[in-house]
Amino acid sequence: MGEVALRYRLMPESPAIDTAAVAAALPATLPADAQLGAHEAKPFAFGLVALEVLVIGPDRAGLVDEVEDGLASLAGIQSFELLEQSLL
Repeated sequence: MGEVALRYRLMPESPAIDTAAVAAALPATLPADAQLGAHEAKPFAFGLVALEVLVIGPDRAGLVDEVEDGLASLAGIQSFELLEQSLL
């Protein structure tokens, strides 16, 4: 079974959200067989700083849904967008 890499952009609710705290909380929201890869805070617009994260997990049915359920549960995140999905 191969692995898949998922790259997401997480948008905070306001410029006051601490992206470092969100990144620290992120691994606890992921499925047990997925792991957090690289993450980077990037200026987006109007003072907002988006968090781009890489999630790596097995290429199996339901992984994306489970990851997105976890992302939706993060406090301070208004929305997220799947930017890229690729096999490793």
